[in-house]
Amino acid sequence: MLFENPQIEMGQLPKVEEVQFQKPSKDFLTVSYLGTLVFWSFMLLAVVGICVFFYFRDMNWAMYIMLAAWLILFVTSLVFTKLGYKIRGHALREKDIIYRKGVIFRNTTSIPFNRVQHCEITQGPIDRSFNLKTLEIYTAGQQGSDLSIPGLMGEDAQNLKEFIIKNTAE
Repeated sequence: MLFENPQIEMGQLPKVEEVQFQKPSKDFLTVSYLGTLVFWSFMLLAVVGICVFFYFRDMNWAMYIMLAAWLILFVTSLVFTKLGYKIRGHALREKDIIYRKGVIFRNTTSIPFNRVQHCEITQGPIDRSFNLKTLEIYTAGQQGSDLSIPGLMGEDAQNLKEFIIKNTAE
């Protein structure tokens, strides 16, 4: 038997853009907004503290610049949270799973089932109140998970995990 390795034309490859991606739950957007709000609230406290310090040094212009910068960054963060939600998604195919994320730097990760070592489902306290879970997929040779899919509803995460484990065993 002779070894054959024919060349494949680039036009014959399947296109990831044609795959139907599943969006995270709408509650994931709410949780993302909550996280953004908490972060920027702490940042506002820091800005106000600095402004109080500058107020006693007669540098009122610095206060206005810092508050304006905080407001611009806060609004930008909210916009990026919404845009990130629109882009984020996962697709399950016969032999692999694909995950897409990123607003400025787009990242598409595809993991074949035959490379998966194990899967686990994680859930933080805020996620628990919204019944959201994160599916962590591990492959060989890494310290952490290779793929993390947040924003899955409880039952969907469990079904996805079972499907991946079943296909990994085959």
